[in-house]
Amino acid sequence: CSRDIAVLHCNRSTALYNLGKWREAVFSAYESLHWDPEYVKAYYRAGHSLIMLSDFCEAISMFHKGLSLLSTSADRTQIADFIAGIFISVNDERVFPPTFHPAYDYIFSARFDALIWQAVIERLAQKGKWRSCLLLLSEKKALPTNLMVSQVSLKNLFETSELYGHGEKMQEVAELVKWLISIGAKVETIGACLLHAVIRLCIK
Repeated sequence: CSRDIAVLHCNRSTALYNLGKWREAVFSAYESLHWDPEYVKAYYRAGHSLIMLSDFCEAISMFHKGLSLLSTSADRTQIADFIAGIFISVNDERVFPPTFHPAYDYIFSARFDALIWQAVIERLAQKGKWRSCLLLLSEKKALPTNLMVSQVSLKNLFETSELYGHGEKMQEVAELVKWLISIGAKVETIGACLLHAVIRLCIK
């Protein structure tokens, strides 16, 4: 009975989120967790609603708690969603919230497999969260050696301005591109514009 009520509140949270009512969505997600503290989907919904409210500290906490409950799960998709949520929460932050470092340590101590990390990187790239990808680049030695990301498109990386003006140097962007190509991203995805063609030529 408690799980059924938790599911109802979580579904309501999802509907409110889709309507752009993020504060109400957070409240419904918390109500869901009140009825069933182990209902993982409610942590996910709360986390993304909190991101929309710019409460990144609490968002990370929600994703971390949900991820901890998934520690024995075989559902790679859900695990990847929670890890991506944690990195999305800090993508635009220059100073990481205090909840980030425990979550970060947990992620890398859990030794998730290559398929999970593939899904994480592909989600981040799809959403244009390249600063989070730079953060992963700094930890590439801790990632699985058989990691492949063939579904990553590099086009958005060269069109976005999010990286520039945040203190990153072009050299860091170049290192990110080289790393992504080395683990399977296709040079052709950069695009066919003249500048992109020069970039492709330089890479080759």
